Amino acid sequence: MRLAAEDVTRSLRGAWRLMTRGSEALQELDLSRDGFWRSFLAFALMLPATVAILAAVRILAGLPNTAGLFASPQLVMVVIGAEFLAILAVPALLIGLAPGLAHAPRFTSFVIAWNWAGIVSASLMAVPAAVFAIGWSNPGLAGVQALAFGLIVLRLRYCVARAAFGAESRIAAPIVLASVVADYGVVRLFGLLPL
Repeated sequence: MRLAAEDVTRSLRGAWRLMTRGSEALQELDLSRDGFWRSFLAFALMLPATVAILAAVRILAGLPNTAGLFASPQLVMVVIGAEFLAILAVPALLIGLAPGLAHAPRFTSFVIAWNWAGIVSASLMAVPAAVFAIGWSNPGLAGVQALAFGLIVLRLRYCVARAAFGAESRIAAPIVLASVVADYGVVRLFGLLPL
């Protein structure tokens, strides 16, 4: 199983288009069984976003990036673990609440779209992290920028859930709320919040 460049491009474009085209954009994703597993393999595409987020986290932790981004392997593993868990938490929560859902085609479509949207989301959140890490913003401004990009991420998550489960299911808003709670829990669990 491998990821071809055209598959990656089509899937990322499809995930982004869920915000404007709704369920029509699901057709751009590979919703097959192989596509399901490829959507997890695609997490490797989060590496650039992970580097930017790691650089910002190092600064917030009082560690200079001049010492090298990977000078603290434990922090690297914490950031990587937090990113992956943040994406996987909501599908895992849904399976925990409704185990039979794991065999539903709509759930499979949701996970595929959610995973690809997770890569887009990580890339979006990497923008304010990178701007902060290179010194173009202070922590307060970076927080405002992260909030603005976070709103786009929430909109994307809402559109993913609505496209996969249908507008009539009214599950999109609770999924977005669960994702906010899960994100907060993951950040707190991994000690990435200075509060």
